[in-house]
Amino acid sequence: MTTEDKLLINKCAITNRRISLLVEQYKSMEGSCPAIAAQLSKTENRSKEYENGSFIVLVVGPVKSGKSTLVNLIANAYVSPTHFLECTVRPSIISQRREGEECKITVFTSEDASNHTEQIDAIIDCIRGIEKEGELVGITKSEHALTPENIKNKVELNLDDSLTSSTLVTSITTPGGKLMKKDVFIIDMPGFDGEHANIDNPVYDTIAQRADLIIFVQSSNSAISKVSWQFLKMLSDNNKDVPVCLIHNVFDSSWWRSEEERAAAVAIQKGIAIKEIRKQGFHIDEDQCFCINLGKVEDGRKQAYLETPALQREVEEYEKLEDILYDRVINCRDAMRLSVCLGRTRQQIDKCMAAIDDELAHRAQLTERYQSVVNEFAKTEASSGDLSEHQLMKADFASLKQIIRNEAKSRIMLVETDNNHKSNSEARRIVMNFVEDCEKSITASFDRSLSLSHIEEGLFLECKKRIGDIKETAIRCHSQPLPITVNRQPVNDIPDISLSPGIDFELLIPRKPMFPLLFARFGGHSAEDVVGYINKAAERLAGSQPGDAQNLEGYLEKEGGALRPLLDQVNQLMEEVSQTYATLCKEYWQQSRDTILGSIIADKEAFDAESGQLEKLKQELIKTRDQI
Repeated sequence: MTTEDKLLINKCAITNRRISLLVEQYKSMEGSCPAIAAQLSKTENRSKEYENGSFIVLVVGPVKSGKSTLVNLIANAYVSPTHFLECTVRPSIISQRREGEECKITVFTSEDASNHTEQIDAIIDCIRGIEKEGELVGITKSEHALTPENIKNKVELNLDDSLTSSTLVTSITTPGGKLMKKDVFIIDMPGFDGEHANIDNPVYDTIAQRADLIIFVQSSNSAISKVSWQFLKMLSDNNKDVPVCLIHNVFDSSWWRSEEERAAAVAIQKGIAIKEIRKQGFHIDEDQCFCINLGKVEDGRKQAYLETPALQREVEEYEKLEDILYDRVINCRDAMRLSVCLGRTRQQIDKCMAAIDDELAHRAQLTERYQSVVNEFAKTEASSGDLSEHQLMKADFASLKQIIRNEAKSRIMLVETDNNHKSNSEARRIVMNFVEDCEKSITASFDRSLSLSHIEEGLFLECKKRIGDIKETAIRCHSQPLPITVNRQPVNDIPDISLSPGIDFELLIPRKPMFPLLFARFGGHSAEDVVGYINKAAERLAGSQPGDAQNLEGYLEKEGGALRPLLDQVNQLMEEVSQTYATLCKEYWQQSRDTILGSIIADKEAFDAESGQLEKLKQELIKTRDQI
């Protein structure tokens, strides 16, 4: 092993160790960011490839360019069907058989057609020794002897078995030629532009990412084309450090041209291909570009044509080609493989960072939408005020006092029209009736002035309006409003106001004896006495008249009197009603807001923490990439 190889191995080991630590550190993201976790795992797999000495050579090119013929020559066996029709429709992995083993065909199958690319990727990891065969999930395999009949039955296009979607890839072991040494794997790919398997197949992208060397085959009749250019672009996006070798398969169909004309046409086609390959950023040397008639080589190796000079010359040219590739590629494969491994790892890190950028951009959109909902609901909350802050009920004591005084005047007029003296019970009854009438009038007036039902209705309508505002906010946030039912709150009638406890009738109306005469009464309570009693009762209920120096407070408004406890009771009732409506609005606002926010980001705190982790992971990947 050269010093350069040792340095490359050391660099690969350091890179793999860093990436493995990142995978372990950020494995918690598998649930929340599966795409990034998968890319990170793939990055780790790419960085591990240096540990295994396997070397993958990908043979690609347009349909009928001679790929299968070349693969058979490299394998020194019939492993890839050749025909004037399209033959290769799925990848075949050809490798040298192990000592003591028979040549065989292994067919890998899976019934999960949606997961073929990941499964083929896993099979290649298994072949390279990165994964164990027992770790292949959902994949079954069958083994068959390497015979022309089995090649026809398992690989060739025209049989039903080869067209089933369950077959993933075939693996074939052969004696191998000079280029196929231990741990060298040749992958025979379907043609770019084939009817059944072409460049649009994601399998192409998957396998192209794993190649250590690309042998690009074109022919005089199937030279580089737009589809070939698309493949080179795809390869550049995934594995741009892989070296490329060009083999131009020379057909002799233009027999009417001179030798010089044919050679010039071949040179032009070869030059165009080299130019296009370099345009994609690949390094390709002129001495690794060959022009040869693969059909003649194949015929020249057959027993029947051993003595044909033209064919023998072509065989000799092919053997020189093998010697050059062996000396410059196979012998130097370790340095090439390690360099390509580092390049692939670097590109995979870029893909991982691109996935992180996509996720962060998506998260930024979610965060923006989340904040927009927060702002919309904040505006709805700020504009609505607080229903629970109801205005305290107050009584118009001046009006209520005037009701008592007016009742007193009316009662006094009645008393003054009747000059008969009154007994104790009659005098008391007159004053008590006056107080009862005051109670009824004040109760009716107080009920009208407070309008509790009207106030409750206003609160109900305001509550419904705010619920409607919240629903409109939900719609502006592109969400379906939550269902809700708003029920009216019951408001009991105000109890009758009792003024009687404010007057001691026994003390107010003294007992006087009465003596009946023939036509009249003598003694008892005169009209003047009763008027005095009424005035005193009115004063005790309503207090002093305006401007009176004594300024006595009446029972109606004094603390603990007739009205203040009732006002406290009414205020408590309306506070409960307004609080009920306010709570309903607040809970609906909170539930609507939380439901919409939860549909955008389930757990904002965890979401922000994960976003921070992604930013940190990206920076770690940048450091790792820059040190490769």
